[in-house]
Amino acid sequence: MSNLPSSPLVEIFGSSSSAGLLVFLVVNHGSEFAVKDISDRTKLSKPRVSKMLKGFLKYGIIKETKKVGKISYYRYDRNSKYGKFLYELVFNCSALGAAPQQPVAAPPVKPRDNGASKIIIA
Repeated sequence: MSNLPSSPLVEIFGSSSSAGLLVFLVVNHGSEFAVKDISDRTKLSKPRVSKMLKGFLKYGIIKETKKVGKISYYRYDRNSKYGKFLYELVFNCSALGAAPQQPVAAPPVKPRDNGASKIIIA
């Protein structure tokens, strides 16, 4: 079972792990993560995370920030072309999902006539 953030974006994409991972990275955009860190936090397998990160790297959505031994660390790139767009999309979807729903206008209520004011002529 994955531990991905709840988001309208995840719901739109059918709770796919790619959308969930993307939301995770955007929400944590100031942090660096190794594949194992992401896997532990999202409950996705390391091979799955690695594969998705390769695609995100290809389009500049994330960038490699450092390498410690064989371990690479990644951070969401808000300054890239796609990074800016997806950042806005994730946070705008979240804002829409968190916004209180507008009440639906009720039909006008007709005043009840209890008959007290009627004049009866016999």
